[in-house]
Amino acid sequence: MNAPVLLYGHREPATVPLASMALDVSPQETLVLADVQILYVLHEMPMQAALARLPVALHPSIPAVLGITFMHAKDSPFGEFTLAYVGIACRTGIKPRHFITGAFCGNAAAANYFGSRYGFDCKSATVSYRETYDRIRGEVVMDGRSVLDIAIAECVPLVGTGGIIKYSPPLTATRVGGEAALVQFEAGYDFKRSIRGRSQLATFDAAALGDAALTPTMGIAGSHAVVDLHLMPARFQVSLTTPAEAGGAKKIAR
Repeated sequence: MNAPVLLYGHREPATVPLASMALDVSPQETLVLADVQILYVLHEMPMQAALARLPVALHPSIPAVLGITFMHAKDSPFGEFTLAYVGIACRTGIKPRHFITGAFCGNAAAANYFGSRYGFDCKSATVSYRETYDRIRGEVVMDGRSVLDIAIAECVPLVGTGGIIKYSPPLTATRVGGEAALVQFEAGYDFKRSIRGRSQLATFDAAALGDAALTPTMGIAGSHAVVDLHLMPARFQVSLTTPAEAGGAKKIAR
């Protein structure tokens, strides 16, 4: 029997842009935000594009998948905010993750928090999240121009154990103690309401969203949930060069 062939990303570490601020690893308490709305949509994308954009330490998902996420909090220590991010589905070892290629937020205090604590390199933008009778819609507007407009429609409720949605944790490229690394977003979710719907992607300006090579194709799934969001301290970092299964993942030193 032939040994299985493992796929890895092709991107050289030196070409991966790092977040503008270094990760703050000082001790922190878990921050709980009530009634956060999350729009989470997955689309297929060309495998060759995923391989070209993923660092060499990461495995692509099969099929290749592009994830789009919006998080809206009406009340937080930073005031009302909406965070949006785009990423390529991947794996560290066997664990599913998303390698983040672009993040956006119009609230400077919230952007600073997610940047310093989790490595999101947020661009300033008008990010909106709206629920109407027939759809859930998220939009990112930069310089007066829509660069991302996505919705889910034809929605059905998810109930019981099916009402829990599995979110693949984001991986952001940043610096930890001066070392380039991928940092894992740590969060817990208490689900209050969730629905599933069909993706309606109206606008996707790949270059404005962080990487002109990204091309979403067929929609896979979309969901909207209301959760109590537990933002925990970042715990793990992953090497850009060494796969997790070869020792490239470790706890963040504090």
